[in-house]
Amino acid sequence: MDVKNFGRRMAKARKKKHLTQIQLANRIYVSLGTVSNYERGLSFPDLSMLNTLCKELDVSVDYLLGLTDKGRTYGTNY
Repeated sequence: MDVKNFGRRMAKARKKKHLTQIQLANRIYVSLGTVSNYERGLSFPDLSMLNTLCKELDVSVDYLLGLTDKGRTYGTNY
């Protein structure tokens, strides 16, 4: 898995929801630096945070991990 690609996909999903990095950080109870590091590919969330991110950004884990190019909504099968 490419961490930089993960960060690009995360930023794209965040922007699609019209959220700033600080707004997302506040919603998932992490610092602005943490969100920034994820998006710049400097760090990667643990499994529980990955799930939280997917729920908040309304995307699938597969999308964020680069396993699919479909920005599918979290928890849906279409």
